[in-house]
Amino acid sequence: MRRLLLSLAFAMSAAPAFAQGTEEEPQAAPGSIAIGMIEQAEADGIFDIVHNGQVSVRHLGSGMRCDFNRNGDDGRIIVFGAPVTTPPTPNAIPRGDDVACDMTEGAVQIRTFATRYPFGSTLEEQITGVEAAIRRRDPSAVRYPGATVRDTEDGLPLRRSTRFIITHDGARLFTRASVARVGDWILKLRYTAPAPDDAAAAQADAAADLAFDGVLSQIIEAR
Repeated sequence: MRRLLLSLAFAMSAAPAFAQGTEEEPQAAPGSIAIGMIEQAEADGIFDIVHNGQVSVRHLGSGMRCDFNRNGDDGRIIVFGAPVTTPPTPNAIPRGDDVACDMTEGAVQIRTFATRYPFGSTLEEQITGVEAAIRRRDPSAVRYPGATVRDTEDGLPLRRSTRFIITHDGARLFTRASVARVGDWILKLRYTAPAPDDAAAAQADAAADLAFDGVLSQIIEAR
C-alpha cells in the first residue's frame, strides 16, 4: 500500500533509484518510457517528461504531474477531444485543456483529470455530474459517509468530494470523486478500490485523500 500511495499520490519524498535492466530482461530508461507514453497519446506539447528518475510526466497547462509505475505498465495519458487532425468545433474545449492520467495497480484504479472550461464550471456542478454518472452506471450505488468539503486551512484549495459503495461483477467496491480549483483549472480525482467491508472502505477513503492532496501540492509547489 505504501508504494501505491507514493506512486499514485505523487509522493513528496525522493524517488527511489530506478533498477537497471539485466541481460536477460533489459529495461528502458524512465524518460524513454515517459516519452513513449506521450507519443502514444498524441500529447506532444501538452505533456512533458519530468526528470526525477521515475516514469513521470507533467501537464504543461495545469501543472498536474503523473508518476506511473516504473515500467509504465497499467498507466496511460489521455487527451480528450477531437484528434489532432480534426478541425476544432465552435465552443469546444481546446485540445490539451481536458486531460487525464489513468493508473491501475492491482485492483485499485485512479484517474486524475485537469480541465479548463471555456464556459466556466463550479465545483458543485462537477460533483453533481459525477454523482449522476455513478448512479447511471450503478443504480444500486449507496452513498458512503464522509466529509463533503475540506477547507483551506492546510494550505490547499477548497476540496469537494462524494463517495459511494458500488458492486461490480459481484465485488463490493468503494468509489470516490474529489474536485478542486487551481487557477483556471478544475482538478478531479476518481479513486476506486475493493471494499469487502467498511474497514477496507475507510482505508481506501484515506488513501484517496492522500492521493488528491499530493496532486494539488505538486501543482502549487511548482508555481
